[in-house]
Order: sequence, then structure tokens, then C-alpha cells
Amino acid sequence: MVLGAVLAFAAHFRPWEGGLLEEWALARDWQFSGGWRVMYAYIEWTISRPLHLFPTMLGLAIAGGSPAGIFVIMGVVAAAQFLAVMWALRPISRSFWLSAAVALFIALHPLWPAGLLQRFLPAQTAALALFVAVGFAIRWLQRGRARWLVGTCVTLILGFTFYPGPAVVAPLMALAVALAVRASWKRRIAVVVAATGSTGLMTLYSIVIVRLVTPAGTNSYELSNIESSAVKGAHDLLRYIAGTIVNFGVPLILGILAVVVLAAVLSLRGAIPNNAGWLMAGVAILSPACAVVFFGSTAWLQDIDRIGYTTSLALAVALMIWPITAQGVPRKLDATFASAMAVLAVVGCLIGIAHWQPFVQTQHRLLSALAPVLKEATGDQAVVVVDRSGTFGNLYTFPLQYLQGAAVVADHDLSKVWLCFPESGQYPVPSGGITCDPTATGLNLRPAGTLALAGGDVDFYIGNVDASDLAIKESK
Repeated sequence: MVLGAVLAFAAHFRPWEGGLLEEWALARDWQFSGGWRVMYAYIEWTISRPLHLFPTMLGLAIAGGSPAGIFVIMGVVAAAQFLAVMWALRPISRSFWLSAAVALFIALHPLWPAGLLQRFLPAQTAALALFVAVGFAIRWLQRGRARWLVGTCVTLILGFTFYPGPAVVAPLMALAVALAVRASWKRRIAVVVAATGSTGLMTLYSIVIVRLVTPAGTNSYELSNIESSAVKGAHDLLRYIAGTIVNFGVPLILGILAVVVLAAVLSLRGAIPNNAGWLMAGVAILSPACAVVFFGSTAWLQDIDRIGYTTSLALAVALMIWPITAQGVPRKLDATFASAMAVLAVVGCLIGIAHWQPFVQTQHRLLSALAPVLKEATGDQAVVVVDRSGTFGNLYTFPLQYLQGAAVVADHDLSKVWLCFPESGQYPVPSGGITCDPTATGLNLRPAGTLALAGGDVDFYIGNVDASDLAIKESK
């Protein structure tokens, strides 16, 4: 158990990477806007999930405002996920090693590389709550004590306050566990109703109650997206999910097929009952449908990182059916399957870590080149960064002026930084980016260096400018 928890922690503890997206701005605000008071400043956006920023703020508090501290909390949450799955399965699993392999696969989430990023720490915390709820549900089904049923509800609702992404997975989890564990139908129905009721309560709060208590003219993050970009109907909802998975989620498709094949093999070999095999395969096949929780925005439904989150959570539930229903089988078969799963988990996680390194290195390269330019700027002078390489301004490469926050945190310099893109350049201006041409503004901007990249140059300028001086217009 210790080894599994250490592996999960180590995979998520990578403080040398620094920030990557929103954490740059959050770290800047923590350092210069009053620490924990930052949570209150963001309350308008997070009121529908009030604890959303708590794990991130805790990490910043540990490291004095550095994004490196967020990795500490990520590691702790990942290790806790491993231990939570082990605890959940302990009363019912016949094989320690099988439980450990499933727990390691879940904690390393090889089918969801986005879980290795700081921005998904709240989602990982909500997933931890879901796995604890599995343990409560199993104990309720076995023993029938009300405290276990109450624990299931409370844990799920608590998890939703960090991130509501598991809201559809939760009822599916309760149904799958209820059918997998031997119990009376009364207990089975009770746990499904409890999980569904928890989801319904959180949905009521997020969409209805938040709207009533939010001041006029303002909206939460979710409500703002629902009003501006919600899907038109069920057909569009399913089309977006299917399109995203087909176009960007090949690993997810392979993972679903693998779980279905595993269920068939286990059933045919007598490792699990036939009905458990059907249940395991059914949950895997239904796993993409859990992404309907993102109905509030077409952008969310086209984001493979979000779709991968709910799909991988449902697949985790499918895998847990195996140790829950395992019956007497040769230890060699158990060991073979468990070892293969553990190896796949570690290899998949390493591939996921490697996937993000080009983005990390690209950001670090720009920040390193920017540091001496910032030192050269004095007083109210700003640094204008003109990207002619087509590299920056996209997701994970400083979109929406996140470079400003990154410069403050990484280089400890409060000078203004503007990331701009030539309007008539070789590459299209990123969505949400700003266009500017410092050489044609007539302002007293002087060249301060160049960073050569594969796609072209990134030029630095210094001058007394602000946004209104640069003939800025937002790219749609």
C-alpha cells in the first residue's frame, strides 16, 4: 500500500514545472492581493462550487504563493485516491493485489493525462470524494447501517462543492455497486436514490439557488456559460460528445474496448460471474454518456480534457466491479491480470507526463528570455512581446494574457507585459488574443531582444505604453 501511494504522489509532484495556465494568475493574486482573500475575490465565479479554489489556495499557502505548492496537494490527493480505493474495496475484495492494481490504475489515470495538470486539482479532489463514497456505499449494502448511507450522500455533495463533474457518474456508480454487491433490493434502491438525490440537490443549488442569491447583473461561471453557449438539445449534446471522443479521444476509445474485452475474458474464465461481466461491460460502454454533465457549454463538450475526466471516472467504476465480484480463481490468473494493469497504469502515466513537457518547456523558454528584458524596463515602462512564431496565445501557451501573471510570479517583476500578434502575420491570431504592431504605432518603443523559435521570432520591445496605445483589437 505504501508503494502504491508513493507512486501516485510522485507522479503528481513535479514542482519544477511551475504553473501552466490559471495557476499563474492565481499565484500572482495570492502574492499581491492578500493570500486567502483571493477566494472571496473569485466568489462570483465559484459560488456554484464554493470549495473549488480551496485545494489550490492551500497549495499556494504551503509554498508562499508559488505554484510549486499546488503540486504538493496534487500528490497528496493522488495518494489519497489510491488509499481510498483500497479502503473502499477492503470489506469485499478477495485479493489484495487485485485491489492494489485497480487502485493504482485509478490513481495514475493513464487514460486522462489532464489529471496531471494543476488546473484539474479541484476535479481530482471531487474524484477522491467519489471513491470514498464507493466505500460508504459498499458498507451500506453489506451492513445496512444508516451512517454509511448518510456518509455516501455527504461525501458526494462535499465532492461536488469542489467540482460538479462527477454529478452524472455518481448515480451510475451507485447503480453499478448496488448490482455488484449482494444485498437486498431495499438497500440497493436506497443507495441509488441517495446518490441520485445528492446529484439532484447539487444541481438545484448550482442552477436555481445560485441564480436567486447572485446579485442582479452578475452570474456564476456555470450560469454565464449556460446563458451564452448551452447546447440546443439532446441530439447536439450527443453529437458534440461523440465528435470530441472520435476526433481527440482515441486512448479513451481503446480504454473502453479494453475494459469490455477484459469483462468478457474474466466472465468466460470464471473469474467473475456472468452478470458481473455484463455489468462491467455495460458501465464501460455508457462511460462517455457521463459527459452530459457539461451540457452548459459547447466549448466544454469539445474539450477532451473534460470529456476524458468523466469517461475515465466511469471506467474506474467499471474496473472496481472486478474485485467487488471476483470469485475463486487461480492466483496465477489474478496475478497476471493485476500485474498487466499495474504496468499499463505506470507506462500510461509516464506517457501523460511526457505529453505536457513541450508546453512546459515552451513556457519556460519564453520566461527565461523575458527575464532580462523585464530587468531593463524601468518605472512605468511596459514590455511588449510580439509573437511572430505562431507558438503562443493558445491553451497552455499563455492565452488571454496569462503571460503577465507568469512574469510576475516567475521573474518577480511587476512590469506590465503585453503579448501581441501581428495582424497580417504568417499565423492567425489566437482566439482571444490581441493584435498590435509596435513598429507602426509611432510610440517610443525600442527593441530589447529576440527569441528565435522554430516557427519564427518572438520580439521584445520596451516603452511607456498601455493597452489603449497599441491599437488593440480582440480576435474572435
